[in-house]
Amino acid sequence: MIPRHWLAIGAAVLLAAALAWSFKAGHDSGYASASGRYERMMTEQADANRRAVNAANQDLLRAADALDAKSQELDDVLKSIDQAADADPDGGAIGLAADSVRRLNAIR
Repeated sequence: MIPRHWLAIGAAVLLAAALAWSFKAGHDSGYASASGRYERMMTEQADANRRAVNAANQDLLRAADALDAKSQELDDVLKSIDQAADADPDGGAIGLAADSVRRLNAIR
C-alpha cells in the first residue's frame, strides 16, 4: 500500500502541472488574440493613413488648379491693361489722365 503522504505529494504535483498547463494555454491564447488585434489595428491604420494622404493629394491638386486659373486670369487682366495703356493717346504725357488712373485702380 502507498503511504498517504506520497499520494498527497502526487496529487499536489498533478495539480501544479495542471495549473501550469492551464496558465500557459491561457497565456498563449491571450498572446495570439492580442497579436491578431494589433495586426488588424496596424493594417487599419495604414489604410486610413493611405486614404488621408490620397485625399490630401487630391486637395493639393485642386488648389494648384485653382491657383493656376487665378494666375491665368490675372495675366489676362494685366495684358488688357497693358494694351489699353499702349493704345492711350495721352500715354506719354506728363501727369495722369482719367483713363490712366482707372487702369491703375484696376490693378488693385
